[in-house]
Amino acid sequence: MLSGDSISGVAGMAADTGSIGGSGSSGGSCASAESTPSAVLEIEDVDLAHAIATIEDQVSTLRRLESAGASNSDRRALLVRAETVQRTLFALSHTWIADLIAQHGLDHIYGSVPDTLAILLRLSRRRASQRIRHAEQYGQRSAITGERLDPILATTATAATEGTLDEEHQHVITNFFRTLSPDIDPETRHHAEQQLTELARQLGPDNFKVAARRLFDTLDPDGTNEDEQQIAERCYFRIKDQGRQGLSKGTFLIDAETRAYLEAAFAKWAKPGMCNPSDATPTTDSTHRESGSGSASTESGTDTDDRARRDRRSQGRRQHDALKTIVRQMLASGDLGTHRGLPVTAVITMTLSDLETATGHAVTATGSLIRMRDAIRMASHAHHYLVLFDDHGRPLHLGRTKRIATADQRIVLIAADRGCTFPGCTRPATWSQVHHIDEWATGGNTDIDALTYGCDMHHPLIGPDDTDWATTKTRPGHPYPGRTLWHPPTTLDPTRKGRINHYHHPNEYIYPTPEHATPPTQPGIPRPGGPDPHPPPS
Repeated sequence: MLSGDSISGVAGMAADTGSIGGSGSSGGSCASAESTPSAVLEIEDVDLAHAIATIEDQVSTLRRLESAGASNSDRRALLVRAETVQRTLFALSHTWIADLIAQHGLDHIYGSVPDTLAILLRLSRRRASQRIRHAEQYGQRSAITGERLDPILATTATAATEGTLDEEHQHVITNFFRTLSPDIDPETRHHAEQQLTELARQLGPDNFKVAARRLFDTLDPDGTNEDEQQIAERCYFRIKDQGRQGLSKGTFLIDAETRAYLEAAFAKWAKPGMCNPSDATPTTDSTHRESGSGSASTESGTDTDDRARRDRRSQGRRQHDALKTIVRQMLASGDLGTHRGLPVTAVITMTLSDLETATGHAVTATGSLIRMRDAIRMASHAHHYLVLFDDHGRPLHLGRTKRIATADQRIVLIAADRGCTFPGCTRPATWSQVHHIDEWATGGNTDIDALTYGCDMHHPLIGPDDTDWATTKTRPGHPYPGRTLWHPPTTLDPTRKGRINHYHHPNEYIYPTPEHATPPTQPGIPRPGGPDPHPPPS
């Protein structure tokens, strides 16, 4: 049974509506419903329950004690011993995670195993993946017969449970053996682990990293004989989250072929005077294209030299502007096809008031922010959508005439949802599928108010049973009207309280809905005593 918005009490309402402020909060930063379990999870095993309860009681005692009156020697000792306990608990968690994974205790709850662990422990997905790698190396294992086996890196695991190794030490050792050549014999690997563990006991993480690197070079001076596919797997291009002024840092590791292409393009397009946004009419390929006869086209050599002399940009800035021009012209060419029902191009959404005042930010289909003056300039280029959310007469309600959402509907969903609506999911609209709130196969309509976005990971979690996730839409009077509620399976939350994803609408973290707002009953959510819209299978 899906739990509706009619749940009494502030706590129930906060979990169901996705409001951020807790009891007595005026907009402070409390954990949102999509990032925390709905309640403290109970432990049935008596010994485990007693052990963790004892630890929690002692931690509560420490919280009540005041350290201001203690001596500095006591504070130093307290800090060191508490750190040892913390490291020991962290090391023990490797086995707990390993057992959960081996017995499928993290499968099919929030999509992938790293996603589930990230939400369960309130970690980033990157940190959760790192914890899983630690569990694979340092957690105890079970044989098919049930016999307990030592961890793969048993020497390191023992030192970790003693509280002598920090997480950074373990990360260095994990990467050491992950990249070490498989040609190194087992005896040498065992001795290397013993030496690394002893070094980790003596050195801080920074010095230990240097020592581990030297040992690695000694054991594997020539590296692994990698084939082309292995080399290609190491290449990447990553863009990090946006910072101030919309700027984004990134890292990359490219192969020789990609470098050759970039160098050839930069040789011309990143020359002084080319693609300079400071010029009234920046010189691009359209003004520098040579005719078949070999004569220069629109600009004389003098004009080109003048542009180059006025150009005060650094080489890095020129290459940045050249790459922007290359990508923009490739998008404008229309040769990149379509992606999820829309042309591969920059889709930008903004409010009409922001456009008229030329202030604020527009939002792209990938979730990044663009200053309004930049968005207006981008709109001047061909084959780019500038979508104002002020629509009249476009076919957004198709009923049963068509199952697949139209391009118009997808654009409106980009403006409304901005990405996957699953609680806590960070995947943008360009990584998401259109989902029917009421399944089309069972009579649902392809209407804009009955559609939402679900990414490839979370869309398959939706089903008709109470052990599946379910979705409903909020009504106009709801604190978050028109948004999608995701109701967890009974295995995760017996009450199936609906949850809203606030990630793509970060202003809701800062300005949460007042806790006294009473949301109305939602369609598809039963009233007290009403029929269950998702009954268990007969």
